Amino acid sequence: MNKQQLLQELWNNTYVKLQPSPIAGIGVFAIRDIPQGCRDMFSVNDENKEEWINISRAEVAAMPDHSKDLVENYCLYDADHYYVPAEGFKKIDISLFLNHFDKPNIISINDGEFFEAVQPIKKGEELVIDYGEIVGDE
Repeated sequence: MNKQQLLQELWNNTYVKLQPSPIAGIGVFAIRDIPQGCRDMFSVNDENKEEWINISRAEVAAMPDHSKDLVENYCLYDADHYYVPAEGFKKIDISLFLNHFDKPNIISINDGEFFEAVQPIKKGEELVIDYGEIVGDE
């Protein structure tokens, strides 16, 4: 991305920030109104598509507490594995801070390739997703 593209991104596609959440810990909040159908809340970098590595629950359980806490709180999982960013937690996608809610206002498209607002989201509102819709049955 060059400077002009960055400026355009900041002007047109900056929608969210992190802040304390009444649901759990830190959440993702709208800093401006987000229209229904919007898919531009989070970065998509096709050149360096993020890879995820499957790590078994046993391997996570054996980690030091500080690492185990990050994986258990910020990674998707199923019955057997956690899905951890290949770069670890030195560079993190803001979408990892989405909190669960049974009545979500965004959904995952193509296993998190995009997220889409399923209803208008007002400035100050927390973006929430149904974790069960992302990871399926455990």
